[in-house]
Formats: sequence, C-alpha cells, structure tokens
Amino acid sequence: MTPQPRGRGARLVDGARDALVAIQAVRGWLRQGRRAYRRAPWLFSGFTLMGGGAQLLGQTVQNRASDALAVGEDPVVVSMGLVLGGLLLSVGSLLWLNVGLLRGAWIALDGRTPRLAELVRWQAAAMGRLLAVALLLLLLNLLILATAGLAAGLVSLIHPLLALAPLLIGATLLAALFVTQIFHLPLTVAGGLSPVATFRHGRILAASHGWELLALSLSLVLIVLLPLGLALLIAWPLAAGLLVAWPLVLCSLTAGYREIVGSEDRGGLAGAT
Repeated sequence: MTPQPRGRGARLVDGARDALVAIQAVRGWLRQGRRAYRRAPWLFSGFTLMGGGAQLLGQTVQNRASDALAVGEDPVVVSMGLVLGGLLLSVGSLLWLNVGLLRGAWIALDGRTPRLAELVRWQAAAMGRLLAVALLLLLLNLLILATAGLAAGLVSLIHPLLALAPLLIGATLLAALFVTQIFHLPLTVAGGLSPVATFRHGRILAASHGWELLALSLSLVLIVLLPLGLALLIAWPLAAGLLVAWPLVLCSLTAGYREIVGSEDRGGLAGAT
C-alpha cells in the first residue's frame, strides 16, 4: 500500500516534539557547561580577563593611532605602525583567548581540571584556521548586508515600504548563517577543518540537528546579552559579568559539539605543545 501523506497537523506535532527534544538536549549541554566552568572558575574568568584586556589594549592603540593619522599629529610611518600593531594585538588576543578557552573547556569536559599553562599555550596552526574561517564568515555577512541594502535601495524607489522585504530577508539570512555556523570554533580548532569544510559541515549539521542548533544559539546569545543588558540599564561595571558569561558560553558550546559531532580531538587541541 502507498503510504498516505502526512497532514499539516501531524507535521506540526512532529515539529513541536522535535523542538521539545532539542530544548531538553540543550538544557543538558548548559548543565555540562556549568559543571565544566566550575572546575576552574577563577582560571576561566582570569584568562578571559587577560585575553579581553589585551584585546581592548590593542583596540585602544589602534583607535588613537587612527585619530592621530587623521589629524597628522605624528609621522605617518609611526601612526601606521601603531595602527598595524594595535590591529595585530587585538585580533591575535581574540584568537588566543578563544582557542585557550576551548582547550580548557575540552579538558574540563574530559573530567580534568585545566591548568593555566594549558590555556595560555600558543597554537599557531589552530589560530590560523580560526582566523581564516572568521574572515570567510565576515565576508559572507558583508555580502548579505550589501546585497540587502542595495536591494532595499532599489525597491524603495517604487515604494518606501517595499524596502522592508529585502531587509527582512537579509536579517533572516544573517540569523541562519549564525545558527548554521554556531560550531565553527570547535569544528575549526578541534576538528582540524579548513574554512570551506567548516562551512559545509555546519550546513550538514543544521540539516540534521537544526532544532538543537537553534535552541543552543538562542541560549548562548541570551547568556552573553544578560551582562551587556545589565551594563546598559544599570551601570557599566556590570559588563564585567562577561568574564563569567563568555567562558560559560564556550564550555556549553563545547559540550554541545561533543554530543553532536563527537569528542575526538582531530586538531591536536588538548595535546598541542
């Protein structure tokens, strides 16, 4: 007998059931992430302070040198050198911070307590792969923004309200890109994948674990937005909550990755020297 096509109601029920299962799975990953963070909370937050402080220092140097270059206060060579140095410090600090936190989360999820020497370890190959995939994702985001903006400008010539359509489509594509590439850090660093392979693998995971990736993405965004929101609404020193929120996000992200993709360290993350 030919199976009867499922009705819309049955598909909605299946979708709701899959969403509930995904939420339960993400709750488990968040619990694992909290347990991993609690193995060395001062280490995780202290290392985040080190990396974040270095990034802010590099950004400050870059901004001041750019201002000096614009008004011609210092020699051009000096200003350009400071801009380049600040940029290298800022980007390098972010790469070092995220690779180190991922390594610490991986070790903690293996049941060991990470050490400072393990978090600060310099892993040039992994950082290079992470930089490459970050540039790829940046390019894709800029392409979506530029296309949506151009389309909005063109259709607004017909009617201003029509500009909302391409802007909404662009926002949807940006959100979809974020969700499908939520695992780009562990895929690149622990999985040892190239930027293009990382992007493709993210799309494959989204096809089979879309609800889980969506629920995880929303949860991690909320964790990061909480201290930022408190800083904006109450007092800016509350942004220091990021020293807890960011390593907690990395620990939870790593827990989800290990559950979906596996705990094999193909990129030499934990064993790098």
